[in-house]
Amino acid sequence: MTTTPARGLVRPVVPTTGAAAVAWRPVLAIAVALGALLVALSTRYGMFGDEYYFLSAGSRPSLGYADQPPMLPLLAALLDHLAPGQLVVLRLPAAILTAVGAVVAALIAAELGGRRRAQVLACAATAISPYLLATGHLLATSTVDPVCWALVLWLLVRWVRLDRQGVPDDRLLLWLGLVVAVALFDKVLIPVLLAAVAVGVWVSGPRRLFGRPLLWVGLGVAAASTVPTLVWQARHGWPQLRMGSVVSGESSLFGDRWQFLPRALYYAGLAPGAVLVVVGVWALLRFPPLRPWRFLGGASLLVTAVLLAAGGRPYYLSGLYALLLAVGAVAACSMPVARGRWWRWTLRPTVVVVSAVLTVLWVLPIGPASWRAPTEFETMGQIGWRDFAIGVARQYRALPHTTSVIAYSYWYASALEREGPVHGLPETIYSTHRGFGYFDVPPGSVDALLVGDVKWAPRFCSRLVPLPQFVGPQVTPVNDRVPMAVCTPSRPWAEAWPSLRNLA
Repeated sequence: MTTTPARGLVRPVVPTTGAAAVAWRPVLAIAVALGALLVALSTRYGMFGDEYYFLSAGSRPSLGYADQPPMLPLLAALLDHLAPGQLVVLRLPAAILTAVGAVVAALIAAELGGRRRAQVLACAATAISPYLLATGHLLATSTVDPVCWALVLWLLVRWVRLDRQGVPDDRLLLWLGLVVAVALFDKVLIPVLLAAVAVGVWVSGPRRLFGRPLLWVGLGVAAASTVPTLVWQARHGWPQLRMGSVVSGESSLFGDRWQFLPRALYYAGLAPGAVLVVVGVWALLRFPPLRPWRFLGGASLLVTAVLLAAGGRPYYLSGLYALLLAVGAVAACSMPVARGRWWRWTLRPTVVVVSAVLTVLWVLPIGPASWRAPTEFETMGQIGWRDFAIGVARQYRALPHTTSVIAYSYWYASALEREGPVHGLPETIYSTHRGFGYFDVPPGSVDALLVGDVKWAPRFCSRLVPLPQFVGPQVTPVNDRVPMAVCTPSRPWAEAWPSLRNLA
């Protein structure tokens, strides 16, 4: 039934309970094009610092690591075993998951009653999110986590829709628990979403969700999946608990708290991304046809507030993008044309296509790396590592006696461990930083070649001999002008190592 709205009011045309047929053809076309683009560009520069770390950590299989759960290191080790040194294979899961995330956005739009236009808009906007696109060709925890969040939110949206139709499918809640288990095996962030959703359901309903046994079975499975990692953490003094303050202390990488929301909106995309996110939040809270899913609007605001207060990084909100972009697309495509909605121009196909082209050129590895390296974090973390390993190996071979190599950061240590042996470096590189501090310890009291600004060296080394810096042949902000020195330890490494470990 249609009514004539008064000026300024919205006429709802979205079905209140029924889902729309999924426009598979255009949605899959976008997803396949996205995945193919990411795969095609995956070898343009080089391996990212975190990817080196995953390979080093995965070569030391464990139930847990100091700074993260074990999924990515074990996956990286498996992929490298299947296709040694093949970067395109290492990054293939990231490309697939990013494409899946775009499809999930379209599925959420369909569950909310959005038809072909809304689904395609949601899928396209998710596909060209600057953050999701920029990290979609890198194997990273921040590539896996947003897809897990999107799947959890889609399962909740679908469960509520079926429940309102009188045919609830509680198997969806069991699947939700399994997705949460995967997310927890990757990164310990999704509990923030679950807690916010619980608060939203308690405030806005449907509270009957809490009474579904399969929900608790699924969440029980998710909780059980964390037991091995929790045991590892307990045995090693719970280093993961200190990572929150470490992340907060690295705010300069992604801006301070004042920049949190602007950056999060930019990561969603300026046109139409940021617009759809804002419309999506408004629609979940105020748009009458979406009243059954209002709890997700409150949950989105609560997640944002918690991460902002905790000093989290803006991209932690990327798990909400599929939901908010889908809701925004459904609401925008359901509103009648009215004066005052100046933002509608951002949803035009021409604008979306132009935005897609500009975003691809802006965030993906197109053009010389030297253009991007001075300012772009993803690029600076991918270049210069082989030259760095060659330079350190040259210094190592020039030393009069055999020493260990201790790098100041886990990026340095893992890159040298991967790239260095062929140039004469030892196969095992040491570091007190992050997870590396819990791997191997230098033998006895041998001298060590320190690579980088090792903070504890002046107070620990009985003799510290500076060496020439490594100066790279190109613009490489991460691994250029790196100081080196030879350290004679003041006591055996094994005795001092626990006090030298540092997460920051």
